[in-house]
Amino acid sequence: MPRGDAAGADRGFERFKSLVLEVATQPALDAVIAHPEFPRVALAMVEGWGPHNEDDAGMTRTLRDVGHYMAGVWSLALSGSAERLSHVSLTRLFEPLGLGSRTRAHALIAYFRTRGMIRPIESRGDGRLRNYEAAPALRQLFHNRFRRELTTAAPLIAGADAILARWDEPGLFEAFMVANGQFMVGSYLNFDREAANLDVFAQRHAGLTVLGQIIAAAPRTGVFPPDGPVAINLRDIARRSGVSRAQARNVIRAGEKAGFLTTREEGWVDLSPDLRHQLVYLLAAYVLSLTWCANQAMGETV
Repeated sequence: MPRGDAAGADRGFERFKSLVLEVATQPALDAVIAHPEFPRVALAMVEGWGPHNEDDAGMTRTLRDVGHYMAGVWSLALSGSAERLSHVSLTRLFEPLGLGSRTRAHALIAYFRTRGMIRPIESRGDGRLRNYEAAPALRQLFHNRFRRELTTAAPLIAGADAILARWDEPGLFEAFMVANGQFMVGSYLNFDREAANLDVFAQRHAGLTVLGQIIAAAPRTGVFPPDGPVAINLRDIARRSGVSRAQARNVIRAGEKAGFLTTREEGWVDLSPDLRHQLVYLLAAYVLSLTWCANQAMGETV
């Protein structure tokens, strides 16, 4: 993560922005999409967006929104970095991203603590609590999550077996999360909010999770995303997403309003060509990000 003065931090942010463009090139994306295992892997990944029994239920609920998820990643990334997680490092991260000021960082630290995402640790010297670290429940949830996702995406990631074999080694997961935080910074800086995107789902409570379960309800035809109507049961979608039926229905209605989803009749949903296109490239870009983070972590801990 960016360190030092403001100028040094700006250079770090520009580096992260550039690395995303270097990793997620059009040829690289096309190669992932063309892989014969891509449809199966992508379907398994979106299905895996739902809650898992091995994870802390309370922390899973906390991270169901994209904003909390990003905060969780950055909390772990800063905790594992040389500068640690503090008001100063959080301010240095958020200000260039346009997410807040030093005052906002103080408020967020307090909020993260009340949500159980971070906990204070004593700094050396006067004993005052200046630094923080990711709470064990947050660390364990992401530790489980990325092991699952690397396992699922392994057919598309060269060397995935190597990092999975070392996943529990001290320092490896921390290095992976530092890389993850860097890639997320670069992705955020490159994100074009004026272009068509999936914010209509991402900005709603468990929106992407609900969308993933809708896609997972489609017949296994070897096509991703499904190119025909999907028969869904709202109660089942809500249960698998860990939300109420009303919340799941709101996500579907928002998708309909945005033109991404069309309800043919009771229980049948169509995905628009634009939604299918965006999902394909979202999953391909995510596979590339996992690959880069894995390579970074392995290089840091050899």
